[in-house]
Amino acid sequence: MKIKTSLFNSTTDDLTIVIDLLRASTTIIVALNNFNKVIPVNNNEKAFKIKKMYPNAILAGEKDLKTIEGYDITNSPEKIQEYSGDTFVINTTNGTKVLENIKKRNDNIKVLIGASLNAKALAIKALEIADNEIELIMAGRHQTFNIEDCVGAGLIINEIVNVAHEKNIELEMDESSLAAMILAEDENRAKDLIDNSMASKRLRKLGLNDDIEICKELNTRNIVGLYENNEIIKI
Repeated sequence: MKIKTSLFNSTTDDLTIVIDLLRASTTIIVALNNFNKVIPVNNNEKAFKIKKMYPNAILAGEKDLKTIEGYDITNSPEKIQEYSGDTFVINTTNGTKVLENIKKRNDNIKVLIGASLNAKALAIKALEIADNEIELIMAGRHQTFNIEDCVGAGLIINEIVNVAHEKNIELEMDESSLAAMILAEDENRAKDLIDNSMASKRLRKLGLNDDIEICKELNTRNIVGLYENNEIIKI
């Protein structure tokens, strides 16, 4: 099984894991515990259009880390635990663009949502349904590298390595994946790197420490989210 890691754009035609650790991916996984589906969008027009279709939907979105007018909450994994229902709509610029670009290039690509809190569950499912390649996509910030998505990829890769070893699956890893894995092989160092990222510092200034702590959790959820037909469901 080939393992590779890329920034923003996907190149595989097999399976991808999209990582937007602080906070979109984490919020989506937490939300799937209480909602039947999550619909990612990248602008207000789409969000409010879906709200008209699903009046009871919960909208999450932010501008400069503050709740957008007309939305219920920001993209907060801590706050979303207070809600439940059928449909959760999340407005996220980077993550949604990555998801849409993957499907535009090849609609048959299997797309999973990645975070550290479901890393092992992701590893098990990815190795189960991938044919011969798993690509981890770091959403980044404005298509540029950020440390937290790289650490998130590394934490997931470590779990892929562990599961592959248990199942006697041979792995072929590119250097980006190897670097991410090494960066995250020490759990305490990985959490420190997330803590000291620019995104965490911005969140901390607004008092959103609880969100950061949830985003740093490792293997606390067994939920795996699949992006298909413009929505994310549990598999």
